[in-house]
Amino acid sequence: MPQRINKLLKQIDSSEVQGEGSYVKMKAPTIGDIYDGSLPDTSDKAANMDFAINLLGKLVKEWNWVDDDGQPLPEPSQAVLNGLPYAEIKFLTDALDLEGLQDQKN
Repeated sequence: MPQRINKLLKQIDSSEVQGEGSYVKMKAPTIGDIYDGSLPDTSDKAANMDFAINLLGKLVKEWNWVDDDGQPLPEPSQAVLNGLPYAEIKFLTDALDLEGLQDQKN
């Protein structure tokens, strides 16, 4: 019986940005998530960042992350993602390989 290797929902160890025992559950991007007619021009860095943040808002489903005081962050949402430090945003985008997706567009 076949079994899907590339599952849509995966749990990622995020200890490098949130400490031991932390994780984030992310939905793998689908064609529908990526291509909705709004892929930015790869030379427009601001548009690329907006695209990545909006896509993360769709794909980050769950986490056990905390704020600077060790208090649990609310469930992932666009507003919460907008308040994350750059290192955590970079971790999330790297986990999704969004740069690789942009390269495939060209």
